Amino acid sequence: MHQDGKTSIFINKEEHMLRQRFTIMHELGHFLLGHLGDIPFARSEEECRPAEEQAADKFAIDMLAPACVLWGMRLQTPEEIAKYCQISIAAATFRAERMKLLYQRGMFLTHPLEQRVYARFLHYIRKNRKHDL
Repeated sequence: MHQDGKTSIFINKEEHMLRQRFTIMHELGHFLLGHLGDIPFARSEEECRPAEEQAADKFAIDMLAPACVLWGMRLQTPEEIAKYCQISIAAATFRAERMKLLYQRGMFLTHPLEQRVYARFLHYIRKNRKHDL
């Protein structure tokens, strides 16, 4: 919502904390991806196109569970991803399916931005890396 020159995201406090985190990141994705017109949050969710909703979901999952970090930690299952990324099992299942394709391609750390994300998380990755492969 945009009012008096301030932008706000509202969440349902009744929702689980994991859902709230995803919702915040999803809505932030709409804002940063320019889906909301000239005035942030001037459009309702119903006015967003399905492609915009998918893009906002992708933004949220990329921020909350970066593929290069999951790769570095050797995480593959939804349960592992949910635990370490603090996301719902539904979001983690979606991410795990995508990770299967990414693992097959084996093209991690090829983009400079991905390399920067990985470097920022390197301490966390080393501390939490799964060693039972």
